Amino acid sequence: MFPAEFQNSELGLIPKGWGILRFSESVEVAGGGTPRTSVAEYWNGEIPWYSVVDAPRAGDVFVVDTEKMVTSAGIENSSANILPAGATILSARGTVGKIALTGVPMAMNQSCYALRGKGGGATYHTYFATSYAIAAMQQMAHGSVFDTITRETLTRINVAHAHAEVVTQFEKLVAPMMTRILENVRQIRVLQNTRDTLLPQLLAGTMVVC
Repeated sequence: MFPAEFQNSELGLIPKGWGILRFSESVEVAGGGTPRTSVAEYWNGEIPWYSVVDAPRAGDVFVVDTEKMVTSAGIENSSANILPAGATILSARGTVGKIALTGVPMAMNQSCYALRGKGGGATYHTYFATSYAIAAMQQMAHGSVFDTITRETLTRINVAHAHAEVVTQFEKLVAPMMTRILENVRQIRVLQNTRDTLLPQLLAGTMVVC
């Protein structure tokens, strides 16, 4: 299924039969938004709201919870949208190049882009393709105050483009490993929450240990 021969390209050696495509042509790009912070009913809701401070460690890959939460009213009255699980989030302003895979549906701020494979597929292929292209994006980032990756930046990055069948097989191959990573991240969060709940009680001497 995967080609064993390679060919020269502007990107170096790539599998034979693959093409070169602008990164922006391989993904669907969505922006984010921030509900008005002065409106209390927009915040402290049930919807995770991602910003760069929530970026996972490299090995964790997934983000399953966030520092701030918003309400449905906050989403409805801002440019923020709820992203599905499996979207790749790319930080594009200030601290550029941080990426995460959404482990649950969530919204994000306007300093990020959400990337999904064309047609909503290729979840993991999109994540790894984005990871591979980050160095080039960071080199092209610019701005008068903050380094910024713009939508134009995404049109100037070229990536190797595999046939749909290869991408489908790749998704099947890596899905079990990525699912295991996501479950580990969820378990870690449960343990952390339990620790944060019980430790103050232990330190205060108010918890009865049987």
